[in-house]
Amino acid sequence: MMKSLGLFLFSIAALTTYASEIPDFSANYLVQLNGLQAGELKRSLSTQDNGTRLFKSETQAKGVFAFFKPDLVEESSVFQSHGDLIIPLSYLYQRSGGKKDKYLSLDFNWQQQQVHIDDKKQPWSLAIEPSTLDKLVYQLVLMSDLNEDKAHYSYRIADGGKLKTFNINIIEHELISTPLGQIDTMKLIRERQHSKGRQTILWCAPALHYLPVKLEHTEKGGSVFTAILRRLKGIDTSTAFTTSSPRTPEF
Repeated sequence: MMKSLGLFLFSIAALTTYASEIPDFSANYLVQLNGLQAGELKRSLSTQDNGTRLFKSETQAKGVFAFFKPDLVEESSVFQSHGDLIIPLSYLYQRSGGKKDKYLSLDFNWQQQQVHIDDKKQPWSLAIEPSTLDKLVYQLVLMSDLNEDKAHYSYRIADGGKLKTFNINIIEHELISTPLGQIDTMKLIRERQHSKGRQTILWCAPALHYLPVKLEHTEKGGSVFTAILRRLKGIDTSTAFTTSSPRTPEF
């Protein structure tokens, strides 16, 4: 597969998403629901022995919220880097531990320009474009693309059995407080078609390779989920944060 992928790169290089290199890292976020501590979000980027890279995200309810909503949500994306070129290879979503488990896997076949989708019920294939990403790895691409200092970014995403367009708009620069201290960020909003009140806002820090240090997602019912960075390894933070904020209690 790796040999075939290498031969295919030349033909799609002009059309595929490019991104500057982001170092391996691990990040831990405090998750709140409507202002109350509700759980934690862990994210990590690592380089595998075979040269591919693995981006993982894990969300787990903590404390009293774990009693009402014990779900564990795990996402992972495997991709290949060739210089600045990013090629997604596979994506996996798993939700377990609650009343309604969910499984979804995507395997990208770039030679046939298709992605094979398996939800353990009815597997199917979807035609894709050379620039198609999965909904996890696109966040790494966005981090790199923010170096271009544009007002708008757009990505084609294989999600939910179809191709979607994720549009990201820059709002403003904002100094925000985190458990690690204050940090300058670029505030972004992701536009959603037929959102019905749903909205996602990101605060990405230029000093941390544009890593999101805060995320805010509003559901259509009005519930607001917030994740804010509290620990980071692999990316130098020595000059990124200024005046320290009070530390957030651990669970």
